Amino acid sequence: MAAGGAACSASVIHDRPSGEGGGGRSDDGSGAPGGMGGEGAQGGYNPEVVTSVQAGGVSWTEEGTVCVAPELLGEGGQGGAGGSGGAGGSGGAGGVYTGACPTLDPMDPDVPGPPAGCWYSSLGGGVPRGGQCCYEFAASCGGSGRPFLVGDRARTALAQRRAAGAWGAAAARPDVAPLTPATRAALAEAWLRDALLEHASVASFSRFALEMMAVGAPAEMLDAAHEAARDEVRHAALCFGLASAYAGAALEPAPFAFGGRVEVTSDLAELAARAVREGCVGETLAAVQASEQLAHATDAAVRSALAAIAEDEARHAELAWRFVAWALQTGGDAVRQAVSAAFEAALAAPPPAAAAADAPAAALAAHGRPDDAVMAAARRCAIADVISPALRALLAA
Repeated sequence: MAAGGAACSASVIHDRPSGEGGGGRSDDGSGAPGGMGGEGAQGGYNPEVVTSVQAGGVSWTEEGTVCVAPELLGEGGQGGAGGSGGAGGSGGAGGVYTGACPTLDPMDPDVPGPPAGCWYSSLGGGVPRGGQCCYEFAASCGGSGRPFLVGDRARTALAQRRAAGAWGAAAARPDVAPLTPATRAALAEAWLRDALLEHASVASFSRFALEMMAVGAPAEMLDAAHEAARDEVRHAALCFGLASAYAGAALEPAPFAFGGRVEVTSDLAELAARAVREGCVGETLAAVQASEQLAHATDAAVRSALAAIAEDEARHAELAWRFVAWALQTGGDAVRQAVSAAFEAALAAPPPAAAAADAPAAALAAHGRPDDAVMAAARRCAIADVISPALRALLAA
C-alpha cells in the first residue's frame, strides 16, 4: 500500500522555436525566400499568483493566473526577400501583438500548459495586464509521489530538454513504434508529470528525515526515510526515461528552486498531520494507483517501472502509518486531534477530473495509463478496504 500525494508547480517551461534563417542560394541566382519570423518570448506562470491549493491524498485543485507574453499570441513575420546574386534572404520579423487578448483553447498545443501535475478545468478570458495577456484558470491536479510543500503549495522543478540526459538515460525504453503522434504526446505529458512529482518527492523525504530528527523519532524510521528518498531518485529516473522515449527528446528536471532555505518543523502535531495527508492517504493511494496501472499495462518497460514503483510506494506508506502511530503514542491529545482532522480533510477531497487525451484508451492503458473510471474505482476500493480499516485500528490503539 502507499501513495505519493502529487504536487503542482506554479511554473512550467515550454520550448518555443526561434525564427528560421534566410533562404539558401538557388540555382538561378535569385535568393530563396527568407525563413518565417520566430515566435515571441514564451509566456509563463508567476509562482506567486496561485490563490489556493487543497492537498488531499493524490488530488487537489489550483486556481491562479497565467500571463502570456504578447509576442506569443502574434502571428509570425513574413520571410525576407531573396538576396541579389544568389544570396540567401533574410529572416522574417517576429510576431506583432495586435492589442487584443484572444480566447485560448486549453487543448491547443501552443497554449502554455497548467502547473505540473495538473490539467485545466477552466481557462477564462484574457485581460491585458502589465503588457501581457492574463487568464484566470482553475485546474484539477493529481499524480504519484510524495509532494514537497512550501506553505500550502506543492512545488516541483521545471522540465528542460538536453541533448543527452542523465536522468532516465539507463532506463528501459517502451515500444513506441505502433503509437500515433497524439498517443505519444499524451503519454509523454503524463509520464513527465509523474517524473517531476517523483523528483520532488526526493526533497520531501529528505526534509521528513530532518523533521523526524527534530521530534526525536526512532532510528529505524529515520533510516527508512533516507531509503525512501533514494527510491524516489530511481522512480524519477524511470519516469523521465519513459517520458523522454515518448517525447523523442531527453527530458530532465531543471535545478530545484528552494527559494534559499527549507523550512523544518519541530511541531509533532503538524508533522503527524502532514504525514497523514502525504503518506497514510497519499502514498497508500499511490501504491494502489501504480498497482492498477501495472495490471492494465502490457509494454515491458512500463510494466518494469510500475512494478518497482508500486512495491516501493507500499513501503513508504507503511513508514507513514508507523510514524503516525508513534506520534499518537508520544504526543497525546494535540496530536490525536491533528491526525483526526487531517484524515477527515484528506478523505473528503474529491479526485481530480480526468486529463483529456486525444488518443485511444487501449493504447494509453497498455502504456500504463488506464482511463479515469478504472482509476476512480481503484481509489474508492483503496479508501474502503485499506485506509478506512487502518484508520479505525490506528485511532483505537
